[in-house]
Amino acid sequence: MGRTGDVAPTLGGDKRTTITAIHANFRHQQQGSWVPFYFICRSFLAGMLKRKTNMTSPTTEPQNKNDDKKLQVSAEMELAINDGQRLLTYISKNGVASLDPDLSQAIIDAKCVLANGHWSAEEENRFLINYDKLAKLVYPVTVESINAIIPQKSGQNGAKKPEQTKADKAVGWYRRYTMVALLLMLLAQLYFMLGYELRTNLTNMFEKREATNGQIAKMAKDEAQQAELEKSLEIQDQEFDANYKLLMLWNKVWLVGGGFDGKLPTYFAARYQHEKDVLNEQPEQNAEKLSELSLKRKLHEVRIVYFENIVSADFVLHAFQAYVLPLLYGLLGAFIYVLRSLMVEIKSLTYTFDSEIRFRLRLTLGALGGMIIGWFLKPDDAGAMASLSPMALAFLMGYNVDLLFTLMDKLVDNIKQSIDKPAKPAPAPPIK
Repeated sequence: MGRTGDVAPTLGGDKRTTITAIHANFRHQQQGSWVPFYFICRSFLAGMLKRKTNMTSPTTEPQNKNDDKKLQVSAEMELAINDGQRLLTYISKNGVASLDPDLSQAIIDAKCVLANGHWSAEEENRFLINYDKLAKLVYPVTVESINAIIPQKSGQNGAKKPEQTKADKAVGWYRRYTMVALLLMLLAQLYFMLGYELRTNLTNMFEKREATNGQIAKMAKDEAQQAELEKSLEIQDQEFDANYKLLMLWNKVWLVGGGFDGKLPTYFAARYQHEKDVLNEQPEQNAEKLSELSLKRKLHEVRIVYFENIVSADFVLHAFQAYVLPLLYGLLGAFIYVLRSLMVEIKSLTYTFDSEIRFRLRLTLGALGGMIIGWFLKPDDAGAMASLSPMALAFLMGYNVDLLFTLMDKLVDNIKQSIDKPAKPAPAPPIK
């Protein structure tokens, strides 16, 4: 027991003295001492650990206290501080409002504190309160709208040309596609008017030719009058052929270069072939009849091609009048509305990405609104210029699509009221 007490005081002293004491005790243990060597080693290690802790604790404690006072700044907060500087610059340049000195000082102090690395919870709270006041002061102008309209820096490599903003890109995009929509509308309108004029001329000329042929048959005895009618018929045939040729070219546009072959139906082909076989039994005697049969077959084939072109032209004209032209007019009206709204928002510095979404949806709604008008308005008047009236309405609906949906909602409400309205009771029979 006395030997243990001799070693214990040396645990906090010099390392060499302690190791010597441990070695001496180990020799005593070998000689029969009752002090366990395990407890001596544990006491030595505990003393060394305590000594190390006492040496390091005075330097680490102040560092932990300083770390507790600092607040880590998030990326959103740094962005808000820069946005506050942007708003202050905008107000000072444009003079849209009177700046409060305390408000501007709070925004500027926030940037300085952030740069010095002394950001705290009190500074963050002070900045957010003043930033909220600043945002309300310039509303509806926002940082997003300012960045989208006003360039922040010049071009790269020292170029004097400013960087293109989102508003500049939007103006260029809508301006280009407005011209494209206008060009498509004009081409479609001209194509429709040409086809409609040719179709109307062919109908009138065909009827006029039939009437002239009937007059020629009646004027068989009057040769002079008959010759004059035949000359007039020849001119009518030439005019008819010219219009018919142009109509076939008009049909080739939507047929992408294709056409109609004029192939006879199976029944008529078999019928002409049977008549030809019968006449070929005596070809010399039936030579004139064979020639007439060939002309009759050729006339049948030509008329089939003629009516195929007429039917297809009628279908395409109806599709243009009911769907294509109203859609294009509505789309053009929507583009003009977007350009006008874009000009107003850029002037007032309120253009943002939300405006872009509204404008794109407006284009779709304008086109649909114009086509819906085409469904409801199908004029019976066959004049080409008369078709401009529903097209003008389609343009107006594309420009102000809200009016169209207001009318549709009103129509639906009237239908619902008529359905929900109770039936009137039958009148009582008169008393006799």
